[in-house]
Amino acid sequence: MRTYPISVSWHPYHGNNEAKKRKAREYNRVAARVEQFLNNDLRSKPDNTIHQYLSDIVAIDLGEDRDIVRSVVSSIDGGSNGVTIVKGDYEKATAVSHHQ
Repeated sequence: MRTYPISVSWHPYHGNNEAKKRKAREYNRVAARVEQFLNNDLRSKPDNTIHQYLSDIVAIDLGEDRDIVRSVVSSIDGGSNGVTIVKGDYEKATAVSHHQ
């Protein structure tokens, strides 16, 4: 589980292969959009809460390639299906979620 604000890993390719450069640029463009989308959405959420985002839904919301979004989300927390993010204190957030 990650904590807000989140940051994504960028594609590190800096070689001379043009196809790989294009692929890295596209990945990084989508990664920036995913990071901004998640952080903007979480900004409006109350503190001490837990939120789940499914990769496919994020891809649809952003109108981006599903496979690239899955890869970006996987870089956040190791799961390509989605990510769980806590905003605020984890202990307080889990206490709140158990009372709902």
